[in-house]
Amino acid sequence: MTVGLGRSLCGIVLVALAVASAPPARAALACPASRPDVVVTPKLADPVIDNTLPQPALQKLAGKAYHGGRTLGLYRAELRAQWPISFGMRDADGETCRWIDGVVVEILAPERRIFIVRARPPGTCWYDSVLAHERKHQATDAAVVAEYAPRLEREIARAISALPAGALVPVGQAAAAQRRLVAPVQAAIKHVLDALDAARRARQAAIDTPQEYRRVAAACG
Repeated sequence: MTVGLGRSLCGIVLVALAVASAPPARAALACPASRPDVVVTPKLADPVIDNTLPQPALQKLAGKAYHGGRTLGLYRAELRAQWPISFGMRDADGETCRWIDGVVVEILAPERRIFIVRARPPGTCWYDSVLAHERKHQATDAAVVAEYAPRLEREIARAISALPAGALVPVGQAAAAQRRLVAPVQAAIKHVLDALDAARRARQAAIDTPQEYRRVAAACG
């Protein structure tokens, strides 16, 4: 009864621009400090329960080394992340300033699945014992994501607050100015997501102990 972790967390950054009202005169043009909205939202789908596979097919899915070739259940989920970053923009007289207006991080598990070997049908103690074990893996994912989401918000906010004050640049340098703003934010996000991934793997592995397997085997007498 092994957890399938999938690949490490990956990320997608999307950039959007929000155009601020241009000031009436060049003297009034200034780059405001970034005071963005930072939101981290977990979106973990409820697992689908699959009770259709015979043991050899389930073992092939899990890998022949899993559980000594006697896998009876499997939890599979892959976490992903994406973080659209929106910018404020103000242009005048061939110059521009950009600032981060918002960061929305979504931690996604769009498809999660719990497999229970077909020989253990619903309504039996044997089915319930396997399902209860796989639910521990499901709950661990939810707990780790819930724990790290506030940390991710704090680290993003800290990275943005450490950015240097905005400065006017020629319009032709706008893209480079945005990249300079994005780089430390992306680094902060990656740092926390890497820590989340490591914690997740360690906690999931800690569920699958010989003692736990003995408990499941003995649950139905």
